[in-house]
Amino acid sequence: MIFLKATSRIARWGRLLFLPRIGCSRTYLSDRKILSAVFYTMCLLFSGIPSAYAIQLSSDSQRATAGYYQLSWSGNIDLFQLQESIAADFQTVNIIYNGKDLARVMSGKPDGDYYYRVIDPDNNSLMSNVVKVTVAHHPLENAILFFIAGAIVFISTLVLIIKGNRKTAS
Repeated sequence: MIFLKATSRIARWGRLLFLPRIGCSRTYLSDRKILSAVFYTMCLLFSGIPSAYAIQLSSDSQRATAGYYQLSWSGNIDLFQLQESIAADFQTVNIIYNGKDLARVMSGKPDGDYYYRVIDPDNNSLMSNVVKVTVAHHPLENAILFFIAGAIVFISTLVLIIKGNRKTAS
């Protein structure tokens, strides 16, 4: 829809700029011709631009503090292989997944930097971009403080319920 609006604006500008000079009328037929010419020209221009990667990999977070994150990818191949490494050069590789799925949830990772890429197992030269995810769990001290605060609130609420119940019962 946006592309159609942009091409119709270009056609209108072209009609206003060029058609009066070359003697064409401002009819629906000339608008269609201009619109078609602009559309085909844009298709020819943009069809020859290859994407940087045939497979696109993305992560829902670059820094995982909750202990889990999701990797998702897309591409025009049948089988995908998700690889993980702790170094950006992928000298040591762990194969996490082989198959047709387009996403994977990762959890249970210790703190550190992890690098991921997706390749075509049939053609190892066809690979995705590299995604870096930093796993940094919340400190244990914070978890203990939140547990203590929750326990205090729970016990206080329990005491208020018991005291309030005694007063209304008597």
